[in-house]
Amino acid sequence: MCDFKRNDNNNLNNNIMTIKVGKVKYFNPTAFHGMISVEGLDKDVYVNTQDIQEDATYLLKDEEVQFELIPGKLEDSFAAKNLTRIKKRHTGIVLDFDEGKGTIKCFQNNEEYSLYYRDFVTTSLEPAFERTRIKIESGDELEFDAEEDDRYGKKAVRIFYDGRKPLDRFAVLPNWESKIALLATTSPEPWDYLNSDPENRFLPVLSNYLYYTFSRLRKEEHLYNEKRIAIAKTEFSYRDKVTKKSIKKEIECACFNTGLATKHQEEIFAYLTKNSNKRTKIDPDWVLNKFCKSSDPEMSAFSEKPEWANYFKEMEDHSEILYDTTLHHELKYDHILRDRQERFPPELKSLPDSVLKDLLDQGLDKARKRVRRNYKAAVPHYYNGKIQLLLPLSLLSQDKADLALAVEKEGKRYISRTVLKLEWAYSNARLLAKPDREWLDPVKETDKSTLEDKAKMTEE
Repeated sequence: MCDFKRNDNNNLNNNIMTIKVGKVKYFNPTAFHGMISVEGLDKDVYVNTQDIQEDATYLLKDEEVQFELIPGKLEDSFAAKNLTRIKKRHTGIVLDFDEGKGTIKCFQNNEEYSLYYRDFVTTSLEPAFERTRIKIESGDELEFDAEEDDRYGKKAVRIFYDGRKPLDRFAVLPNWESKIALLATTSPEPWDYLNSDPENRFLPVLSNYLYYTFSRLRKEEHLYNEKRIAIAKTEFSYRDKVTKKSIKKEIECACFNTGLATKHQEEIFAYLTKNSNKRTKIDPDWVLNKFCKSSDPEMSAFSEKPEWANYFKEMEDHSEILYDTTLHHELKYDHILRDRQERFPPELKSLPDSVLKDLLDQGLDKARKRVRRNYKAAVPHYYNGKIQLLLPLSLLSQDKADLALAVEKEGKRYISRTVLKLEWAYSNARLLAKPDREWLDPVKETDKSTLEDKAKMTEE
């Protein structure tokens, strides 16, 4: 720690820069501010996210930081400006995460690090998993420290996740329900669940599709350096309320390809403009303005329109999206049964494990026969950062699927470690293409008048 000199107050009043080193006392990630303690200083120093000069904008308790000491807004108070850490933290994108472990790629050095659920913390350095179960998925962006040892190699530790998905980090989404209602009329298909959505989302399949599609686009930008978000400048005309004259103003705009299309196969893009209300460093840079067809006037600003997400880029052999019924298929019963309270039909949740294992074996046998007769019964889906297959699992009847069995290929065999509710399975499969609904059919089309009414609504 550096010593506090008696003439610091005079220096501050005379606008002489004073550099200090201190420790983070606490930091509130939702209020975007915290306090720093400095040895020899009788008052803590206020810090705001806006004054952190690093990509990792959330401070952990006891982190050592260096900053310019300036007068605070309150009398006889201090604030930090141009803050940096003594030990740099990293930011990165999750490549894969399953069963409490995964891999993250660092933005700063392009290195890959192992990722373990137990190493997630809050800004108070409390283990995050002891307070709430964090849902981490491929494409999420995290802050972390890097370590290396003989057992784990390069490893991310003291990992912080603020809970925001890539689309929420990128853009403000005003009137979201109205905008996706209009999108659903432009690109009509079953965007709603037959049963109510547990999260009570409007058009949950479409909302899920857009969020995960954007995550994939960001991942492709970071991994392959491919431009998936286009930025341009265009002129915006408006009428001055006082002079009544028409005024032209240059604005910055952005777009990304949703992967959706009209009935006539015209591509649909998300069109965004700069966030003029950005106040803090972590506020999104953009605001979703509308969804546009490629022929709409707004899209003329972009000389080259970006491509849609390519989920098959990492797949070496595209024939793997076809299920080979000659290969052995192993069920990991312990993993599957562990999730039964959350995923299995109510009639099966209380049955003994031995009975459920028999039902799973019978269900797999029926599914394999079904695929032999119709190869399309094995539906590809995107899950945990990779393409897998889904098989229909009929447990209560001979023909109706109750669950979807997730299938991974490992060498010359298939492994199944989990089952998915049909709604989840459909949403995952829709990222790649419209699923064949022979058995995977938990969705419905929303009434056109409902969509039109919602599209006219605006948030108060």
